[in-house]
This record gives sequence, C-alpha cells and structure tokens, in this order.
Amino acid sequence: MRAGGNADGGNPQAVFTRVLAHARVLDRLDHILASVLDASLASHCQVAEFRDQCLILVCSNASYATRIRMISQPLQDSFREEGITGVKHIDIRIAPVNRPQPEVRQKRTLSPAAVQALGRFAADSGDAEIQAIFAKINARRNG
Repeated sequence: MRAGGNADGGNPQAVFTRVLAHARVLDRLDHILASVLDASLASHCQVAEFRDQCLILVCSNASYATRIRMISQPLQDSFREEGITGVKHIDIRIAPVNRPQPEVRQKRTLSPAAVQALGRFAADSGDAEIQAIFAKINARRNG
C-alpha cells in the first residue's frame, strides 16, 4: 500500500471502477428505500452512504428523520428481504435531499386570438369530433 493508503496503487482505472461499483450499490439501496417507503416520505429521504454495515440516510427535516427512526427496524427487514444482508445499523441525518421531485403541471391558457382561430377552424372543418373538442376546450376556458 502506498503512503496515501490507496490500495489501488494509484491506478486511476481501478479507482474509477471501485467508485462506480460503490455508486451502483448506493443507487440500488436508494431504489429499494424509495420502493418500501410511502411516496410522501420517500420524496424527503434518500440513501447518502453505506459503509461498515451502516446505512446513512438523509432526510429533508427533523420530522421526516423522526419518522424514519421510528421505522428503522422494519426498514432493515425490508432491505434483508430484497437481498441486502449487510445493513446492521441505520444512521439518519438532516440534509437537503437530492431526489427528483414530481413535475407540477402548469396550467396553460390560450390567448383570445388563438381561441378565436381554433373556433373558426373547428367550424370550417365540418368535423364533428374537432368541433366537440373545441367546445370542450372553450367550456373549460369559460368555466
């Protein structure tokens, strides 16, 4: 081992391979965590690290951290059921959670000119289905 304590002997490829393997383990653990937690709780908690048989989770605030602490033993059981046998302890910390949040759809509105143009198109098309779609859009807009 070199003076820096690097067992890979400074080989960048070996270091990269080891880091990538660890990232894959963390990703799998995070997917398991997200699948076993209630969706409202999963969006505020994620796997941060796993080392020395300790799974470190981060929660966005103390309330979520407390909820996770209360279910830490069933969580360990869930990981074991998924084939992860090395989790002996769960440590929870408060930190920003990096989990992608569900996209919130923004309501889009049509300009009056666009509505008028669509109305003319629907009327001129003579197609009952297009006219029904326009009537539905216009009803929602006015309604």
